[in-house]
Amino acid sequence: MKLSKRTAIIFQLVIALLYGCKSNDSFQEKFNELRNVDYSQFDNLSIVHRNGIYYVTYHNKEYKIKRSFLSKKISSVETTFGKSKNSLLSEEDTSFIEHALTSFDKIRVQALSVDKNGNIDVSLPWSDKCTYYFIRLSKGSTLKDLSRSYYQNYKGSWYMNKQCSER
Repeated sequence: MKLSKRTAIIFQLVIALLYGCKSNDSFQEKFNELRNVDYSQFDNLSIVHRNGIYYVTYHNKEYKIKRSFLSKKISSVETTFGKSKNSLLSEEDTSFIEHALTSFDKIRVQALSVDKNGNIDVSLPWSDKCTYYFIRLSKGSTLKDLSRSYYQNYKGSWYMNKQCSER
């Protein structure tokens, strides 16, 4: 059994090394990539990825979701608040969330949400030890409506706020 565990660890290290060696996009290229995403697949959905765990808000419920490393299938679901520790999703909801998480991983951001009005909120950690928070306003929405008046216009209907680590 130890051999397979070692093999899995080595495999993970190799994947991490290969991913780390991937050429870094420029910030503008990354923004252009974000700007061209079809966010309709994330309507009324919020996803935050931290330490291999996805925190998903779906149908006004918050879930803590873990996925299998290799298959990317959902391996466990818990509600983040409340008493239920093994909150089950229907097959249809599970399939929808798995698809959304796969698309989310391709975008390579830390957090993403699309509200009921179609406003898009994305956070992107960058190599300069800063996190860039973007909002794309839908028609009829304002920064004041979202209590984000401190965001600055970046391009078109996209607004940005930048926060950097002091380290």
